[in-house]
Amino acid sequence: MMIKQTLLENFNRDTSGRNHIAGKRVFENDLISNFSINLEEDLIHLKGNVISEKFISEYSTEIEVDSYNKSIISTYCTCKNYEKNEFNKDNYCCKHLVATFYKFLQEIDKNKGLKDKLYYKKDTLGIFKKNTSSILNILLPDNKNLDELKIEVFINKKGFNNKITADFKIGVKGMSSNKLYVLKDLNQFLTAYYNKIPVKYGKDFTFDIKKQKLSTKDKRLLHFIEQLKELDNTSAFNRRQDKYVDGKSIIIPKYLLRDFFNIIKKHRIYLNEGFYLRPVEGEILLTSPEIQFDLKLIQNEYILNIGEGLPDVLSENGDVFLFGTTIYLPNYDFCYKIAPYLEVFSNTRSISIPKDEEKKILIRLIPEINLLSKDLSISKNIRDKVVSEPVEFKFYFDKEQNNISLVLKVKYGKYEFNIFDDFEKKIIYRDSKKEEEVLSILRSLGFDAHTNKFYLVMGDDYIFRFFKTEIEKLQNLGEVFYSENFKGLKNISSKNIKGEIRAGKYNYFEIEFKIGDISPDESTNILRAFRDNLKYYKLVNGEYLDLEQLELNNFLHLLDIVSNVDEIENNIISFDKNKGAFIDYYLDEKKIRYVKGKKELSEIRNKFKDINKLKFKEPKDLNAQLRPYQKHGFNWLKTLEYLGFGGILGDEMGLGKTLQMISFLLSNKDKSTIVITPTSLVYNWNLEFKKFAPSMKIAVVNGAKDEREEIIKNRDKFDVLLTTYNLLKRDLDLYKDIDFDYCILDEAQYIKNNNSQNSKAVKMIKANNRFALTGTPIENSLMELWSIFDFIMPGYLYDEKRFSVRYHKKLKESPEILEDLNRLIKPFILRRYKKEVIKELPSKIEKRLIVPLNEEQKKIYGVYSKHAIELISKKVKEDEFKNSKIEILSYITKLRQLCLDPSVLINDYTAGSGKIDALLELLHQSIEEGHKILVFSQFTSILKNISLKLKEDKIKYCYLDGSIPADKRMPMVEEFNNGDIPVFLISLKAGGTGLNLTSADIVIHFDPWWNPAVEDQATDRAHRLGQKNVVEVIKMIAEGTIEEKIVSLQDEKRKLISKLIGEDLASSKALVSLSEDEILNLFN
Repeated sequence: MMIKQTLLENFNRDTSGRNHIAGKRVFENDLISNFSINLEEDLIHLKGNVISEKFISEYSTEIEVDSYNKSIISTYCTCKNYEKNEFNKDNYCCKHLVATFYKFLQEIDKNKGLKDKLYYKKDTLGIFKKNTSSILNILLPDNKNLDELKIEVFINKKGFNNKITADFKIGVKGMSSNKLYVLKDLNQFLTAYYNKIPVKYGKDFTFDIKKQKLSTKDKRLLHFIEQLKELDNTSAFNRRQDKYVDGKSIIIPKYLLRDFFNIIKKHRIYLNEGFYLRPVEGEILLTSPEIQFDLKLIQNEYILNIGEGLPDVLSENGDVFLFGTTIYLPNYDFCYKIAPYLEVFSNTRSISIPKDEEKKILIRLIPEINLLSKDLSISKNIRDKVVSEPVEFKFYFDKEQNNISLVLKVKYGKYEFNIFDDFEKKIIYRDSKKEEEVLSILRSLGFDAHTNKFYLVMGDDYIFRFFKTEIEKLQNLGEVFYSENFKGLKNISSKNIKGEIRAGKYNYFEIEFKIGDISPDESTNILRAFRDNLKYYKLVNGEYLDLEQLELNNFLHLLDIVSNVDEIENNIISFDKNKGAFIDYYLDEKKIRYVKGKKELSEIRNKFKDINKLKFKEPKDLNAQLRPYQKHGFNWLKTLEYLGFGGILGDEMGLGKTLQMISFLLSNKDKSTIVITPTSLVYNWNLEFKKFAPSMKIAVVNGAKDEREEIIKNRDKFDVLLTTYNLLKRDLDLYKDIDFDYCILDEAQYIKNNNSQNSKAVKMIKANNRFALTGTPIENSLMELWSIFDFIMPGYLYDEKRFSVRYHKKLKESPEILEDLNRLIKPFILRRYKKEVIKELPSKIEKRLIVPLNEEQKKIYGVYSKHAIELISKKVKEDEFKNSKIEILSYITKLRQLCLDPSVLINDYTAGSGKIDALLELLHQSIEEGHKILVFSQFTSILKNISLKLKEDKIKYCYLDGSIPADKRMPMVEEFNNGDIPVFLISLKAGGTGLNLTSADIVIHFDPWWNPAVEDQATDRAHRLGQKNVVEVIKMIAEGTIEEKIVSLQDEKRKLISKLIGEDLASSKALVSLSEDEILNLFN
């Protein structure tokens, strides 16, 4: 597989995207009529004949492949496109060459000799011993300033057996023919060429391949001469008197004449000795010579004349002709048909045939001559004997058992008959060329002739494709008819589809539908086929239903979104009310008018459109003034509750999600609520309730098991129960009989893994309405979004398996899938960014500070980086990459630590850290200017080293990592916010969520982390609700290290996350993980 990929990549370097697509289409349409492979040492010669897509012409193609380097040496095609571009680009590839190359790739697994040659490996040690400069010179030759060589060919005919020889002249482009130099010693020239040795031919020209360049056609010529030399050296030819390459001439074996003339067809050629007394310029054409035929009826004889005679045959295979000064290389069909005429007219230009053979002459001979020549003159007295009308074609399709049969009839005037028959009633002047063209088209489409019919013996896939796309080719040629027994494509239009929506039981709607005259059982199977991405469905009556047909496709798409196939009964589908807005939007967008009864759907959709118009009253006892965007959030939550739906409040960190939710809960104070948060935030929630909704009774479920049980038992005394993910898992049995009005998740990314204990626990809580708060609904995968939706509205995004198949796995291949998902989730996710409400928030300034490592640190980093590359490269080569990711991660982690402070890894290291030195300088400067600073790092060992430096410099600081209990964190936050401590050292994991540190106005990220969302959460400890100052965010990045690569990956990831949550969801294409090359690049 790797060999094929390498070949294709090398081939594509010389191929435009347009030609590649067109060529692949030609290959897939099976338009390559002949294909051959010839293996020679390190070379693979490919030859093909490619039929044009309009079936009018046929082109000859040639490709030479270097089997060792897997590269393309030369290309050639007879089409106009190649002729136009051949000299503009080396190894130019038209669509016919692309098709030929794909045929070659197809043959690799079938041809053992070819496969062995491609997979054979030479000893390459020698080339790697070259220095870097010479390797680059080989890989990247500079040909811009080189003179292009010019070779002219002189063709001779010698001896009694008329052997064909050739001599050559050489010079540079721009020299006239009389200034060129005779190549007197071809062996010397070849030696000079292959060994890059200069040879002087005269005062005006020295051959020097280092200063000159050969065109592709010249390289092919030299390679041909080299092949003749090899023939001279084989034992079979050792005893020959004449060598094929001798002095200035080559002798071309007659069996290789066609190959030789094919190679030199673009050269300037001269017909020389044996042809004319002096050189006469000729040309080589890949067409058949134009022969003049004249047929007359004189008394009782038919006289057939050839005007200027017939061409001379130069090759022993009868496939090279000389006519005048032109050498012809026609297709083999012509060569086969002309052979008997060459024999009959060998000594004459006129033959007579008795009138007794008139019928055979008129019915068979004239059509045969028409295939050979465009120039057939027939006397009037012959024309009067025949019907001379333009031909029409009629195609009659029928079904015989399981096969498709076709009778092709031709019609001349009023006479119609089978194309395979001789028409007895009247002599008809048949258009044999046109008939042959149509027969050729049928053969190319897969039809096989048997007796007087054609049969299409193919699988359903091909038959469907034929009737969907290929049948048009026959319709352009003539009339197409179908028998009563024949079943082709079934057409379904909007007139054949009916649907009606009505209110169902509970919170459900029903849609009843009908597709034409198709039974309900088959309708279900059709939807299954559509869901499996099939392009068609074969009905029980044998007809093919095109599932890509626009109207039907749109309707099946709708059914697929709202239904589970196994739950369809008698063409009736039930779907949840929460999909109403989406369905209404879809019906309008696709202009589906044949589905009736969508009034209630429109009402649901309009409520989402006019959220602010509903004017839900904010609670009077809310101890806060909501900003406009927060009022919108409050209304949105109330609207979802009013409609009976759940939702995700996904505002960017710092926009006050907690306040908006407290406002909502305060407006429903009389209802029961459970709020589930991370351990670090439970007390923060309690404080926020006290601050913004002091009238609400809040219970924090904590303490020993019996204490928690007591609180839960007395839940009716409280408006809200506050608990944590960890405690919920322990107390599930205490909640199993409780029905809450609301269940609220904070930092809902804690349930992003559906199989986690957190996720399983919260989904067991019973509640009428569920809401989730998270600043990062998606961090790495769409499945995280599904898990949250599975909490707020179970089943809305289907079950896990169907969602994965429908959306997650198709993310890369189909952007349209994301459009559907965006429409489905949009009503139920409210996501605002700071940049959207910037006028209501203070701004923040972000900058990156590039810091150099000190010299000792740099040396250690370089040594370890090189060591890691070698180890990982070895894993890749040994195909152990996938099984070594934990080991590779450890290399990455150590590299990151070396950027920060090598002493955390090396016990006796005392040379210091360039990055810590820079940090201390920055802190001193900031403190002097009166700022408060947050310093984040992922590594607690690094933070502890920094704290030692702060102590040495007598700088006060707070320190927080995961080891600090949750109940001790809030006092620490209060001390920093209200006291004179200027620095807060925080581990990224412990401080990423929940802390309110708005007194800080500088945030320093001492080391970058892979996920930008995590860093942004940390930054938002300072840049959030309540901040009155401009927040400056400084990211310290070690110069020339893995940290720069991480930041680059962060930027890319940030774009992807931005696209997946927000207005640009539809344009996103994938969430990608690091490849082998990307990981290796981290270490470079």
